[in-house]
Order: sequence, then structure tokens, then C-alpha cells
Amino acid sequence: MAVSWPYILQLGFAAGLSYWTALHLFKHALPFFAPMATIIVLSTQGGDRVRKSVELVLGVAVGVVLGDVLITFVGTGVWQIAVGVILSVTAVMFIDRGVLAANQAAFASVLIATIFPPGTSGGIDRALDALIGGVIGIAVMGLVPKSPLKDGRREIARILAIISEVLEEVAEALTDDDIHQVSDALERARGSQAAINTMIAAANTGKEVIATSPLMWRRRRELRSILRVLRPVDNAMRTTRVLVRRAGVLLDDHSTVSQQQIIMLFELADISHELSEVYYHQPDAALSPHIPDLVVRLRKLAAQADPKAVSPEVFSGLMVMGQTRSLIVDLLQVCGLSRHSAVAALIPTVANPGIPPETWES
Repeated sequence: MAVSWPYILQLGFAAGLSYWTALHLFKHALPFFAPMATIIVLSTQGGDRVRKSVELVLGVAVGVVLGDVLITFVGTGVWQIAVGVILSVTAVMFIDRGVLAANQAAFASVLIATIFPPGTSGGIDRALDALIGGVIGIAVMGLVPKSPLKDGRREIARILAIISEVLEEVAEALTDDDIHQVSDALERARGSQAAINTMIAAANTGKEVIATSPLMWRRRRELRSILRVLRPVDNAMRTTRVLVRRAGVLLDDHSTVSQQQIIMLFELADISHELSEVYYHQPDAALSPHIPDLVVRLRKLAAQADPKAVSPEVFSGLMVMGQTRSLIVDLLQVCGLSRHSAVAALIPTVANPGIPPETWES
């Protein structure tokens, strides 16, 4: 999670509000667990934050109650802490099987047994403090949300930039007959899975923020635009990986590809770079004036992606062309076309294609 000043100020305000509420409105002495629960809620990332927040608050509440009861009757010590953790985790697992709830129950139980001596306040008060903090955290998350879609757009842009860099490296490697450069490109492509996971998590977080915050409902169309391209972007990265592997096999076999194929790869690299810039800078990429131009360039490439231009004896060359065609379809979908329209843009490879062709006419 990238830490920013809006997030820091939100966290400080919410933690202070939780402590003030528990201290002055509910008259609880030392309501430590109220701001703690708030911080836990607001620091949860990756989508399903409301569900995770409920798990966290539940775990803290159970751990606090059992820890308080345990030290009241048997005191504190090594074995008491061990028993408290076991009882807290067991109890919360009967209510919710989430790992987060179990972890927080253990944490709260240990905290009670080691920091708060018996008699400072009742276990019920401490559990209520955790509930107060959790509710305020969820409320602040909805009423004072951070920008919910910026992270998702930036992660999409990041993956498209990786695709661009990898394609450019492959095109240069095929030009120079450099197998080592293809290996470097493949390593870069294989290392992209973490970025894909982050992209999906960021989009899910944005989806939840918009669902829970009335202030963000007006951005639902922008959210739909981002969610729609997640699969095409993921597919484009997967297609790129396969293309790189086939290029490596081609060079291992000391085969060559046509200059037309290399030019197409350079063009796809440039288009991916332009798409990355659009998603990085444009709040709503679907409204960018650059998208129609990129669609035209991709449609022209689709009309040129003819396997007949590849020597039939060079099997890996045919495979590279096949992946090039797939990548064109993926990027057209990133630009907003349906899969049907994107496939129709390709020059047909059979007499009667399943989707009637609508290829670009020069």
C-alpha cells in the first residue's frame, strides 16, 4: 500500500475520534482497543475490507473478553498466556473460520494478559471499545474515502508498460538474433504475476469503496470501465509470456522471422506504451481521445497479421504470429471493443471463419 498524506490524516482523525467516543460518550477508562480496531480496519487492503474488518473486530472482541476473564481468575504468566491464546483462537474459530479473526483474537488475548492488569476495566467494556473502533473505522472508510480507482488504473498502466518493454526486447532480440535478450525478456514477463495480483486487489478495493461510500457513487461508470479491462489486460500479459517463449525456441532452432513480424512487434510495443500512458494519466481511460487512434492502429495490424506471410517450415514463426494475433485481440479489448469485434478485425485464416471478418481496408 502506498502511504499518502490523505491516508495518514484519515487514519489519525479516525483513531482520535474512536478514542474520544469510547472515553467521553461511553465513559470507558483507557479505551485502548477503540483506536486500535479503527487502525486495523483502515489499514486492511485488497478488497472485501468490510468483511475483513468484521473478522478483525470479532477476533479482538473475543480475545479481549477471554483474556480478561482468564487473568481475573488465574492471573498472568507463561502458561496463562499460552492457554489464553489457545482458548481465544478456538472460540473465534467456532464463530468465524477466517484467519484474520483468529490472529486478532490471539493478539488481543496476549495484549490483555501482558499489558493490562486485572481490574483496570471490564472485559465487556474492552470488547465494546473494539466494536466502537471497528464501526467508526468502517464509517470513516465510507464517508471519507481515499481515491478508490487511482490505484487500479496505475496498476493497469504498470502491466501495460511491462508488456511494452517485453515486446520491444523480443523484437530487438529477433532483429539481432540474441537469445540472451529473449531470456531477459522472459524473466521480466514471468515476474509480472505480482503486478497482476496487485492490479486485481486494487480494483476490488475500489469496487468496495464505491459500493460503501455514497460520495463515490457517481464514479460507478468509471469503475465498470476498469473492471471490464482486468481480464483483457491479464490475458495480454499471459499471451506476451507465451510469445516470448516461442521466440526463444525460434532462436534456439536458429530460425528466423520475417521483417514484417518484427515491425508488428515493435508497433505492438509502442501501442502498449501509449495505452499505459492513457491509463496512468487519464481519470477515465474510456474517454481518452487517444483510444480511437490506437484502435485504428490495432485494426491495421490485425489486417496484416496473416500466417501466410510466415514460412510454413518455421513452426515457431507461425506460433509467434499466432500469439501476435491473440495479443492484438487482447489490446483491442483493452481499448473498449468486445471480443467479437476484436476477433472480427483479424484477417481470416480459414475460408469460413466462425466470426465474419471486418478487416481494415487500406
